Amino acid sequence: MKYSLYIFLVLANVSFADYSNHPEANDLIDSLVNEHDFERSYVIQVLETAQKQNKILDSMSSPAEFTWTWDRYKKLFLEEKRIANGKLFLAENNDLFNRVEDEFGVPREIITSILGVETRYGKIKGSYKVLDSLATLGFDFPRRSKFFKSELIHFFQLTRENNLDIYSIQGSYAGAMGYGQFISSSYRAYAVDYDGDGYSDLFNSVPDAVASIANYLKIHGWKRNGSVVQAVSLNNVNKLYSSNESSDKFIPLMFTEGDTYKYTVKEGDTLLGIALNHDLMLKELMVLNNIKEQNLIQAGQEILLRKEKDIYFIGDDNFIAITKYNRSHFYAKAVYDLSLEF
Repeated sequence: MKYSLYIFLVLANVSFADYSNHPEANDLIDSLVNEHDFERSYVIQVLETAQKQNKILDSMSSPAEFTWTWDRYKKLFLEEKRIANGKLFLAENNDLFNRVEDEFGVPREIITSILGVETRYGKIKGSYKVLDSLATLGFDFPRRSKFFKSELIHFFQLTRENNLDIYSIQGSYAGAMGYGQFISSSYRAYAVDYDGDGYSDLFNSVPDAVASIANYLKIHGWKRNGSVVQAVSLNNVNKLYSSNESSDKFIPLMFTEGDTYKYTVKEGDTLLGIALNHDLMLKELMVLNNIKEQNLIQAGQEILLRKEKDIYFIGDDNFIAITKYNRSHFYAKAVYDLSLEF
């Protein structure tokens, strides 16, 4: 019975679609054949094996970077184990980072932080077949289908250029791969062979992965010894960036952070009254304290309250360079904050 339930749950997330017969497949097939010299039979065979993954479509509809609060997002990455493993990764690769920093000008802490956020330093590189991811999103995710069809074409080229098995390569639900989670076009454009074995291996080679991230950031505007963010007050952003500033551009940023503190329930208090007096929603207060019924509080009981504040930053050129890696401001700020822990 349990085995049957498992099969049912798996099949619920997978559709055995033949993408070679998809109404939009012909243009992609023709492009691979006529512009990139692939055999038509090979392209059709590959597309026939790609499976539609409904879970991928669900994940694309609610990415953490755009649906979570900053507090929740930050805590995911700034946790003790990730910080400790980052310090260990830095120590184990000290000589490599000396070379990379000297050549590319990107600090080791930033590179390590990206690796920590993306794959926990190579431990979790993704469990989806990249072929499934790109076919699903290219043909069944209309909002960004053009982009993912282009990535699927790049994926065909990437696997041919590097003698990779197009059927078995695994990555993220969005088709990103390897230590640093490069998409196919970025892999082809920015990957570096830093261990000198003749090809860029972002799946298994730490030197290649580290240097490729540094190369990506450098090409996208990273400034050696430049700043990433600066904390500011709301009314002095314009003062800091007058016309004679050396920075080419900046991004004004605001993050909402919250601190919890304890409140002792007094005689006559109600949960609704406490919530209103501390600028909280009743439901938020109940969730924060795992309270199921709002009238189940008593005098002397300690409950948690939350105070939120808005903090302001300006993101400099190097912050912008990180957003070229992932366009989310949450992502870039989390990468920077994690780098400060090393």
